[in-house]
Amino acid sequence: MSKTELLYLNDSYLKETSATVVDVTDEGVVFDRTVFYPGGGGQIHDTGYIVYGGVEYRVPKVFKAGGEVYHVVEGIKLSPGDNVTLRIDWERRYKIMKMHTSLHIIGAIMYFDYNVLITGSSIYEDYARIDFPMKGMNKELAVSIVAKADSIAKEGHDVKTYFMPTSEALKNKDLFRVADVSKYAKYLGETVRIVEIVGVDTELDGGTHVKNTSEIGEIKFLKYESKGSKNRRIYITV
Repeated sequence: MSKTELLYLNDSYLKETSATVVDVTDEGVVFDRTVFYPGGGGQIHDTGYIVYGGVEYRVPKVFKAGGEVYHVVEGIKLSPGDNVTLRIDWERRYKIMKMHTSLHIIGAIMYFDYNVLITGSSIYEDYARIDFPMKGMNKELAVSIVAKADSIAKEGHDVKTYFMPTSEALKNKDLFRVADVSKYAKYLGETVRIVEIVGVDTELDGGTHVKNTSEIGEIKFLKYESKGSKNRRIYITV
């Protein structure tokens, strides 16, 4: 059980929070709660600052290891019991949120229109990519899929997050965008987090998203690649 309360799971728009140091290791600092996303599920970790004694100290990396969330803090040595303010790089995070929600829309198009599951995705600071095992994919089709995703985003669909018992989620294969749910299920706890783009897509996800797809702006096609005999990759930005 992690010592850290993950505030972003319920509110991706929290930019800062007060927090108390609970542990300091060679890997980083563990706080009792955090607004920082530590990376995972294809989404890059947040960056930002801690404020201590009225001074900002850079946090260039946050990561999970052994169930704990570690914050790498530059320029200061903290001790258990210290009270600080955690502050994320909001503009960076917000763009990542827009791209993450965009990938969910593209994934929904692939799943419901083409019956294709995702084989991987990554979301970075300035671009994102998504992979599919689809032999018939080509650049022209990829461009049209991104254009459809952009059109859907502009319709302004609300995005909701909530939790569901894992036993209930496992009964609905549409919530899982992986080929073999049984392999994935063993990593799940008693509850799972659901991200629902109302009228578009509902699936398991632990990352950060916008509240409405109209916030995305424009989903822009960047590049298409063929990765091996089956895998196809689309790059986008917003």
